[in-house]
Amino acid sequence: MKKKKYIFVFLLIILLLGSCNILRHKDLNKDNLSAKDRYEFNYSFMEAEKQKMLGNFNDAAVLYEKCKKLDPLSAAVYYEISTLLIQKEQYNEAIKNARMAVKLNPQNTWYKAILAVLYKQINKPNEAISVYKKLLKENPQRVDFMYELAIIYNYVKKYDDALKVYEIIEDNCGVSETVSLEKERIYMVKGEKGKAYNEIQKLINSDPAQIRYYGMLAESYVSEGNFDKANEIYQQMLKVDGNNGLVHLSLSDFYRLTKEYDKSFNELKIAFASNDVDIDVKIKMLITFLKFSNESAELKEQSYNLLKVLLNTYPDDTKVHALYADFLIKDNKVEQAREQLRIVTKNEKSKYIIWEQLLLIESTLADFNAMFTESLEALDYFPNQPVLNYFHGLSAYQLKKYDDAEKTLKLGVDLVADNPNLKAEMYSILADTYNKLGKMKESDNAMEQVLIIDNGNKIILNNYSYYLSLRGDSLDKAERMSLICVELEPENSTFLDTYAWVLYKQNKLDKALEAIEKAYNNGGKNNAVIVEHYGDILFKLGQTERANELWNEAVKLGKGSEFLNKKIIQKTLIE
Repeated sequence: MKKKKYIFVFLLIILLLGSCNILRHKDLNKDNLSAKDRYEFNYSFMEAEKQKMLGNFNDAAVLYEKCKKLDPLSAAVYYEISTLLIQKEQYNEAIKNARMAVKLNPQNTWYKAILAVLYKQINKPNEAISVYKKLLKENPQRVDFMYELAIIYNYVKKYDDALKVYEIIEDNCGVSETVSLEKERIYMVKGEKGKAYNEIQKLINSDPAQIRYYGMLAESYVSEGNFDKANEIYQQMLKVDGNNGLVHLSLSDFYRLTKEYDKSFNELKIAFASNDVDIDVKIKMLITFLKFSNESAELKEQSYNLLKVLLNTYPDDTKVHALYADFLIKDNKVEQAREQLRIVTKNEKSKYIIWEQLLLIESTLADFNAMFTESLEALDYFPNQPVLNYFHGLSAYQLKKYDDAEKTLKLGVDLVADNPNLKAEMYSILADTYNKLGKMKESDNAMEQVLIIDNGNKIILNNYSYYLSLRGDSLDKAERMSLICVELEPENSTFLDTYAWVLYKQNKLDKALEAIEKAYNNGGKNNAVIVEHYGDILFKLGQTERANELWNEAVKLGKGSEFLNKKIIQKTLIE
């Protein structure tokens, strides 16, 4: 039994009825008191009432005890002490006082009622039953006592006794959902399914427009596998309220159980188009549906159909557009997903995860103009989210807005708390940004920060080496870092080119030639910079004719260095 609920509900009823004063004054045993004691008793009792109303229960308890000493035969005092002990959850002591109140005034209904509730509280159902039976003998029309008695009979599994009490309630009050469902539950426990179903049918007969009762009965038939009978009830539901989306949702579940999948899906579409079914229920169902959408073309098509129904039903609901975007992303339709996410961010600015998802798509599409604009707007709402600084810094760098990139990335790295990979990425872009701004020392420091976080970062090791080689600075360090990259990926043409160029700058031409040939033969022949470097190394080794051929190849491939055309025209090495 749910214990505390009974106690406090009962106390609330007493307070609402306002019966206490009537009862108390009637039960005060003042005739045996002297005038002085009577005055002291009345004053203390009223003051105790006042303190109790103010919530000063300890003060009230002291005053009630004083009253008890003045008049140990006052039932009202024992009753009030009992209620205070209930507040302290001292139930055994509360029972002692409640018993005394009943003993002193056996006719008082409230004293017996609180005693019954206390017996339930300490799990003495038989004692509670005895008290409730006495209460009902004295108050045969009290339906609340009938309910309490039936509940306890249920608890001790005296189901037939509980049913008798519920029948009396029904005779007094008519058919009610509470009683019928309790009777239905008891009949199911007893294995009397026919009687159980009759109880729900009684509810239907008492309120034929209440569609919920039909659903209960249909589900009962489904649970025992009687699909024909269940189908009859579902068809009745359609006749009663065919426009109710909940009816169609129930039918969809039913047809799925009977393996009538086309019917099930059609009913589901009707339910999704109805406002009777809560949108959150639909979204939860659709999320489950979408998990399996890639298992077959039919499921995927059905997913799209349901999503479109939701969009038509809730065109302004951002949750639906966000869900549609998730599905489109899963289906690799990122541009369409982007449009859905833009609808969300236009109408709902406060959902950070949507901004991040949108910016990830812009990154996938390499739409740096959109990324720049959207990340800037997102930062207005979430200025302390470093991921937004990352996207804004990345897009600014790609758009050659190096001052913007520097500013936002410097802010971003300071915001990162527990994401070392993100911090390393931001320092990496910051290093390239500083390099573009000619801030070589700051660029080197940024790359050192990356290597502190990830000392095996191949991209940084390669770029750092290359930047140093271009400046002719710290070439031994550049060679060590570049060699790490080559050893990790010996066929990577970019890493081989950097290594060759560092060796070239150190005038280690034979080793440089060996490295650049590997770069050229591993895809570098399609890269203008690598081909030009190959030509430079050969020229310095005295193979001028072959060098000129390679420079001409580089021109055809695309953009080489600013000196490439001059090298071809003048047929000489220019650095």
